[in-house]
Amino acid sequence: MRQLKQRGLTLIELMVALAIGAMLMFAAAPQFAEFVSNSRLREAGNLLYTQALLAQSEALKRNNTVRLDVDGATVKIIDMGPADPATLRQIELAGGATAAEAVTIDFNARGMLADDASVNLSLQDQTCGGELRCPGLRVDGGGAIRLCSDQTSC
Repeated sequence: MRQLKQRGLTLIELMVALAIGAMLMFAAAPQFAEFVSNSRLREAGNLLYTQALLAQSEALKRNNTVRLDVDGATVKIIDMGPADPATLRQIELAGGATAAEAVTIDFNARGMLADDASVNLSLQDQTCGGELRCPGLRVDGGGAIRLCSDQTSC
């Protein structure tokens, strides 16, 4: 009778494959960390962008001034109606992203601003530039809102 050929990997082949995989993981780790940081900043920027759009639409809907207040990682939408100001919404930016400085943006009843405004985001203990792209929110006096992928490109 003919003996069937055995199939499978030897222990040495398996160890070589694991060693190559480990070297590739160590080589990719720095790029993966930058990817995660950029992803967190992009998520926070998109969240801030949607909150600015919501504040603008609330100003139009209520026919009143609505304030977007950004202080650190806290974003508030406040109805500045004729009575006492009322907080409509308050959220925290995710992923450790914060605004570089406190910014207040007031949308009038027509969804416009008195002057241009901007909010720059960053991560704590990290410097923007190079591979770390910190987004910036720009609101023009006419009410146009845009999110720039890099603060220097706006």
